[in-house]
Amino acid sequence: MSGFLARNRLIVLAYAGMVVLLLVTAMFSPGFLSVSNMRSTVVLAAFVGIVALGQTFVIIGGGIDLSVPWVLNSAAIVMALLCGGQDLPLVWVMPLLLAGGAFIGLINGVGVAQFGVPPIIMTLATNVILQGLILVLTGGSPTPSAPALIQFLSVGRLSGFPVIALIWLALTLAATLLLSKAAFGRHLYALGTSATVAEFSGVPTARTTILTYVVSGLTAAFAGMLLTGYSGQAYLGMGDAYLFTSIAAVAIGGASILGGSGHYLGTVAGAMVLTILTGLLPALNLSSGALLIVYGAVILLTVSIGSETFAGLGGRLRRKEG
Repeated sequence: MSGFLARNRLIVLAYAGMVVLLLVTAMFSPGFLSVSNMRSTVVLAAFVGIVALGQTFVIIGGGIDLSVPWVLNSAAIVMALLCGGQDLPLVWVMPLLLAGGAFIGLINGVGVAQFGVPPIIMTLATNVILQGLILVLTGGSPTPSAPALIQFLSVGRLSGFPVIALIWLALTLAATLLLSKAAFGRHLYALGTSATVAEFSGVPTARTTILTYVVSGLTAAFAGMLLTGYSGQAYLGMGDAYLFTSIAAVAIGGASILGGSGHYLGTVAGAMVLTILTGLLPALNLSSGALLIVYGAVILLTVSIGSETFAGLGGRLRRKEG
């Protein structure tokens, strides 16, 4: 047990922080820990967690995906337009849009891995292009309502459990197996630690990088369709909030923004922490702007901790103590 805690102390700290935050929020907001409210909290956290799954893979590999908002938004709007509120078209629309999200991730991955475009530039450009395409496609007009089946996946229940929570659980198990047991996970950590060393060690760095962005595009598109079911309708800008939440969830979960460390189990805790914070702010009479400050502070802090300057400072302090 002590060995497990030592290897995963940041993940354990993330869950400990989640529990503390739950108790603090319950102090300021009586009834927050009720079954119905916790069920709603898990549902909201699931959207963050699903988007952040792909982001976790990308960040562990040393990259970042800024195209998440409009991959999500594009899938949501196109699904609503193609389905027209009907369930039957979902038979071909959902696979099509999941493939589309994966294809956008493929473009991002090829740009980064094969053409050497910095991840920030590549994915930001993709995000802006998608935004323009959707604006041209819709002209800003409202979209039809979400199909009933998508609404069931987002807000429905099975034996009292939210369906989306069960979907999130299945994705968590799959991500955990990939990172912990599969060769892909070993390659990913090696890539994030040092791409040069990984390549000399025989790791297929280009293929691994591309796969991380494919997963990110896939999960963003899936989350977009589910989010449409939750809100009842797709709308422009619905994915914007998930850019920094997906990154912050990964950071809070103990991953280094610079790559090479982290796990999706930590990201799950990070998604829960961010969602609980949204419930705490009204109780403290704080605006949503305070949450943005938290996101920025978390990202800045984690990048600083992972930087060479911070590491060098820590080494100098330890030498002085010795």
